[in-house]
Amino acid sequence: MLQPIFCTPIYCDKIDNFNKIQEELIDCVSKNIEFKYKNEWNETHLISDSTFNNDCIGQYNLINFYDELKVHLKKYCSSINYNLNNYKISSSWFSLFNQGNYGHLHSHGFSDISGVYYLKTNGNDGNIYFETPNPFLDSSICYRELSNTVVHKPIEGKLILFPGWLKHGISKNMTDNERVSLSFNILVER
Repeated sequence: MLQPIFCTPIYCDKIDNFNKIQEELIDCVSKNIEFKYKNEWNETHLISDSTFNNDCIGQYNLINFYDELKVHLKKYCSSINYNLNNYKISSSWFSLFNQGNYGHLHSHGFSDISGVYYLKTNGNDGNIYFETPNPFLDSSICYRELSNTVVHKPIEGKLILFPGWLKHGISKNMTDNERVSLSFNILVER
């Protein structure tokens, strides 16, 4: 019997309150968000906060999204046998990927839980990919054929939650479609 051990929990689900949340977020982006490049990243993609110190979910009172996020955070934490009580959104920002834009491989540092919500996508404008946290798979010929990355296609209304330390990136948008997502970091109070 094969026993997969040390699994990395990634949560994916479609939100329930799709129309109301889409309307809330689209309204927020159109009225409040100015996208800019982060200087150190050249022109990889545009973001609403290059400092990652602000919480646009709280700042713009995105209550419908926040209420839905709370439901999915509870489901995610329940599935890993963790009783989530006290936490806060430490940062949240919108990202815009135009043709040719991508997201370099990175992690979200000390965040306990990170996530992304797909606001606007055609499904072919840049997949998120997660890299294995096990760097030793390549060291043995027996395990080299196991996948070192897991890919998720963007879908409007899809929410993904994952450990903040998990390295991930976004493949290049090869379409002329704009892809807009909302990313966030969660800190659990200790």
